[in-house]
Amino acid sequence: MNPTPDISADAEAASFSNWIDTLLQHGGLAMVTFGLVLAAGLAYAFLATPIFRADVLIQVEDKKPAALEGIQNLADTLGASTSPVTGEIEILRSRGVILKALESTHAYVRIRDRRCLPVMGCWLAPRGAGESALQVDDLSVPQPYLDKPLRLRTGPDGSYRLEYDDGTALTQGKVGQAETFTIDGLPASITVTRMPTEQNVEFDVIRLAPVTAYREVLRQLIVAESGRDSNMIRLSYEHPDSSRAYALVNAIASAYLAQNVERRSAEAQQSLNFLSSQLPEIERNVEKNENSLNDFRTRTGVVDVDKSVEALLKQGVDIEKSRLELELQRQELLQRFTASHPAVKAIDSQLSQTRQASKQLMQRISEVPEGQRDLLRLQRDVNVSTQLYTAILDTVQQLKVARAGTTGNVRIIDLAIHDDEPVAPRKLLVALGSALLGAALGIAAAMTARNLRPTLRDVEELERLTGLSAYASIPESRAQERLRLDKHKRTTGDHKLLALLHPDEPAVESLRALCIGLAFARLEARDKSIVITGPTASIGKSFISANLAILLAATGKRVLLIETDLRQPKLNQYFGLPRRSKGLSDLLIGDVPFEAAIHNCPVAAGTLHVMASGPLPPNPAELLQSAAFRALMQDVQGKYDQILLDAPPVLPISDTLAVSGLAASTFMVVRAERSTVDEVRMAIKKVVGAGGNVKGLLFNGVMQRRIRFKTSYQYYYRYGKSR
Repeated sequence: MNPTPDISADAEAASFSNWIDTLLQHGGLAMVTFGLVLAAGLAYAFLATPIFRADVLIQVEDKKPAALEGIQNLADTLGASTSPVTGEIEILRSRGVILKALESTHAYVRIRDRRCLPVMGCWLAPRGAGESALQVDDLSVPQPYLDKPLRLRTGPDGSYRLEYDDGTALTQGKVGQAETFTIDGLPASITVTRMPTEQNVEFDVIRLAPVTAYREVLRQLIVAESGRDSNMIRLSYEHPDSSRAYALVNAIASAYLAQNVERRSAEAQQSLNFLSSQLPEIERNVEKNENSLNDFRTRTGVVDVDKSVEALLKQGVDIEKSRLELELQRQELLQRFTASHPAVKAIDSQLSQTRQASKQLMQRISEVPEGQRDLLRLQRDVNVSTQLYTAILDTVQQLKVARAGTTGNVRIIDLAIHDDEPVAPRKLLVALGSALLGAALGIAAAMTARNLRPTLRDVEELERLTGLSAYASIPESRAQERLRLDKHKRTTGDHKLLALLHPDEPAVESLRALCIGLAFARLEARDKSIVITGPTASIGKSFISANLAILLAATGKRVLLIETDLRQPKLNQYFGLPRRSKGLSDLLIGDVPFEAAIHNCPVAAGTLHVMASGPLPPNPAELLQSAAFRALMQDVQGKYDQILLDAPPVLPISDTLAVSGLAASTFMVVRAERSTVDEVRMAIKKVVGAGGNVKGLLFNGVMQRRIRFKTSYQYYYRYGKSR
């Protein structure tokens, strides 16, 4: 039992082969696309404005100041707090922090050097050009002129001229001096501290609106936690000017640190104000409770509680003190947070537990005798109010110290340092990315070109799509290409026939095989004439006609080769004939006899006569349809064993239709990777419609580098070299 062929594997191999063939066919387009993309990428990598980065490392301490721990750490105790970094990141990105940094670094002013290009930057400008060539410490303009450019033109001896964007003068000034002027009657000022010494250098200076400057900084600012749960924030800023990046990111860090200290100091002051407001009321409660206790003792004579209820007294004091402290903490927190805040909810939870403990204690106290019970209550009130008053006094003193020495809960670990090494563009990555993108686009371009013009690539495809047999598959010949380009051969009159100069070429071997095929084809023919044509021009039909005639004559036959392309003849170039040599047109109009119109080409065995086109006539189609041409075709049948007619292309003109109707067979030359199946089908249809007989196809110019053809021809090379 025969094994079932692996159809899927064959299909995959064919698909891969087609894919490779497409790349080889349109390799020029793919390489051009690749080269353009790579060149664009390299141009960007080496000519684009470099971008510099500066970064700062900030630590956020996850703790409260010592003076505030007693009233602000409850949420942490109950696990209700979140990482402090999240909120601090948003503060770093806030307008309040960034706008202060912009103000301190004069970064509200944008400068553009007109010598630099928008994308390529200052690579093509003189050395020292760029934004850093000009420093403007102050630029104040009226509101309508925010975000609008003014032109600054340098002058001699440190002078400059400030103009509107259209060139109208605004003011003149000197470096280092503050200049005041008016714009539309409104006050404005500028202070230039550095500029180039060259004259007539132009800059655009723009005073940015605060919101514009903030947005520009925010686009280039990266604020993120440096490692999960590390409480470290890395602040990075990118800018074409390394000095500005370094200065601005440090200014942002300093502004953030200052506001953090101010905020912490304000929190201490807020707590201090609240506790100070509560002290008078608590002091009055102490006096009231002491008076009530003294009155009770005087009235009842009961001075102290029994030993049995002292423990209840101490427990009651602790519970009531905790309740009052929690109430104070809750009131203080409600000044800053809502009742739904986690810290407030934590206080509420503890208050609920304290009230429950107090309720249970009261049940136990109710069992004590009435006199002892009242004394117990009064002593508890005195002790609680006294301890609370003392604790608040201590806290007030601590808050005063904390307010004076507040340092905040953040600190700068690393400030930015000046770094002249750009972070973008990364030349190696851009080059690699451009190469990959260029390769991808090159492949896509090749595939697109293949789909837009699906040319024929192999003989199996050609036969399947046309229904005709291919009598020869002729590979491309580098030797023939060299002959075609050899200008010396053109001027000396020597022939350029591959079959004579390079008889071992694979293309010549294919034409020898065609000679055998023609011998079998003649068995069914009514005469000896064969037309060699093709759908379009420049597909190699004259090359095939000339070399085929040489090979047929070399077998001992008498061969006549006629150039019937009376518009763009090529045979005279192959045989080294003069351009104005006598030929077919002279014979048809009766200027010369047959013997004068043919040229003998020496061959080893047989006879080869070549009839060139002759002078180009004004009416080639009429001459080929004339009775003289029909008579010529009849007359040469008895003189030669084989008659080859090199005909013009079928689709551009109709001359071939007249020729093919008089010949026994017509062979259609198809150029690999140039002719399309639609062109071939249309040409066949026209020839058949004119009465011609398309015997078969000649597949010319098959690329030897194609995978599917390489294997077959390498055997010939090996055999030829071994002889």
